[in-house]
Amino acid sequence: MLTDSALEQLRQAIDHIDIELLNLLAKRSQYCNQVGEHKVSANLQTRDLDREKDLIQKKITLGKQLGLNEFFVHQLFDLIIEQSVKHQYQMKIKAKNPDKPRVAYLGDQGSYSHQALNKYFSQRSSAPAPFAYKTFKDILTSVQDNTMDIGILPIENTTSGAILEVYDLLQGSGIHIIGEEILEIRHCLVGHKHSHNQITTVLGHPQAITQCNDLIQSNSNWTIEYCASSADALEQVIKRNESGVVAVANEFAAELYQLDVIKSNTANNRNNFTRFIVIGKQPDHIPEEVPCKVSIVFATRQNPGALADVLNELKQQSIVLTKLQSRPVPEKPWEELFYADLEGHLHDPKLKQAIKNSEEHCQYLKVLGCYPNCQLEKPTL
Repeated sequence: MLTDSALEQLRQAIDHIDIELLNLLAKRSQYCNQVGEHKVSANLQTRDLDREKDLIQKKITLGKQLGLNEFFVHQLFDLIIEQSVKHQYQMKIKAKNPDKPRVAYLGDQGSYSHQALNKYFSQRSSAPAPFAYKTFKDILTSVQDNTMDIGILPIENTTSGAILEVYDLLQGSGIHIIGEEILEIRHCLVGHKHSHNQITTVLGHPQAITQCNDLIQSNSNWTIEYCASSADALEQVIKRNESGVVAVANEFAAELYQLDVIKSNTANNRNNFTRFIVIGKQPDHIPEEVPCKVSIVFATRQNPGALADVLNELKQQSIVLTKLQSRPVPEKPWEELFYADLEGHLHDPKLKQAIKNSEEHCQYLKVLGCYPNCQLEKPTL
């Protein structure tokens, strides 16, 4: 058994190794950036999946020789390579926004939208100037009137589904979707230390409350109060300073607001992810080599099988449909608008043909945006 002194020495040694790892990762990133700059100037392809596959396989073999778990090494280098590839893709994208874009997001510091914003810009050389807004509509309006350069909005969640208000706001807005980000959601109940004894009131955004329904419904004595955002719920917990009042938030926010995690892992589904869209007034120029999505909105003709006809046009061109969402057409009872996300670049001949053919079955079809797919293909070993 180790003495306290020996244990402390080991921990200090581990801390020094962690610092060395970070320094090495930073140096690796610098070299990768230089490679990326060369690819841009020489007009070379960003990605070589065969080379990535060979690189990962060699690292796994070396890792085994060093006594490291194969799965761990594979995951580690998948992540390292993905970060490098995404950053190199960004070097080739001609963004229409300034080097320090003003970015509108929902809530305040610590909200999931704020975390998604930070994650999105972690791949970019530009540093955002974040501005908090209270509603989805305020975010969209701020981009429309040029108060903000960019807005970030949650669009769907793997547990609670589509965020319909955002879809409705996109209709006729004149706004372009210029990016996306996916954030893992890890809900917990956050409050003052003395709330550990008994929870009486749960505050949270409606989507967050819905995603924790199983726990909430099993505690029927709890009072539920809806807030504009998770950050707003946290601010109310601080302001009230009452025993038993907690907010649905996350560990990052709890630390930021100097509150305690009263109960962890409160979501119905542990695999809980929210997809965010990034909106701007002007589309970015995306090179065709960058893996993209195209979002469209359309209204079919009022003919039998019109929607099936549109979907068949996509099938005929081998276009992958990743999302289809219907919404009522305002002031036209029983008519529907359809929002669809398609894999591919807007300039890809097959995708262009699919959209052109689909227009024949539609009263209306509009492209909302062509933007980088945040989920990259991984090399198959």
